[in-house]
Amino acid sequence: MEHGLMDERRERDGAGEATGSQDPAGRTALRCADGPAVVSFRAGEWRGHPRATSVRVEAGTPVQAAALLLRELPGWLVVTDDSVATGLIDAGATVQRRAHRYGWDLSLNPPDPAWLRPGIAAPLVLRPAAETPVDSLRELWLAAYAHGHPDRTRYAQAEDGLAVLASLWRGELLGPVMPFSAVAADEQGPAAALTVHALESPWITQIFRDPAPRGRGLGSALIRYALAAAAGNGLRSLGASVTAGNVRSGRMFTRIGFRHLGDSVDLTLPGAPDHPAYTT
Repeated sequence: MEHGLMDERRERDGAGEATGSQDPAGRTALRCADGPAVVSFRAGEWRGHPRATSVRVEAGTPVQAAALLLRELPGWLVVTDDSVATGLIDAGATVQRRAHRYGWDLSLNPPDPAWLRPGIAAPLVLRPAAETPVDSLRELWLAAYAHGHPDRTRYAQAEDGLAVLASLWRGELLGPVMPFSAVAADEQGPAAALTVHALESPWITQIFRDPAPRGRGLGSALIRYALAAAAGNGLRSLGASVTAGNVRSGRMFTRIGFRHLGDSVDLTLPGAPDHPAYTT
């Protein structure tokens, strides 16, 4: 659900005038007075809260970019790298998640076309995610993200995580899932699931499997399938992020052949007096 600042948003707060504008690619740029854009980002929503992702310093320093974000986006959720996050944290922003980002350049490193046939052992079969009701994933999600899992700890209650999953599945949070998002299932139900969303570039937004023996190897198989399918659909890259502390998943991506692109931090900026900070 994309939404941006007003195309020509202007505010005065005693520290000078700032302007914000949105370019044809949907990125919002913030600038001081009549100077060049200092920082840009993609504006959207996350569970009803305004959110800035793909934050990029355009001119000046990360410190200047952080100061402008703090002034112009009070209470927003922000996803950025460590260089900008440091200034935001020093000013009182709350860290929600740290993650490692991985990417695969499909144009420079074409995946094996045979990965389109992931070799999932019968009776498991591969189904499009869109044909799998999200309600059928409940038990799988609870098993995959058991207590102590780095991603389970992001939610105060399991129902919070399941609500996020359902909203992703229905295309409400990040738009519709891409057609090669897939679920491996048998007569017992889903054993592994993977979703890809377009975002600013194609991105794996969910990957989880049954920790029982029936789910062994399915995470890697689904990722390889997604790589081959993405390349077959003419896409140039595929990315993913792994919560810091999820060592097993990070090793899986690097073992398959993904390159570590850097780290990101999800934060909640301090809120305005009448707009307190909130958590995800």
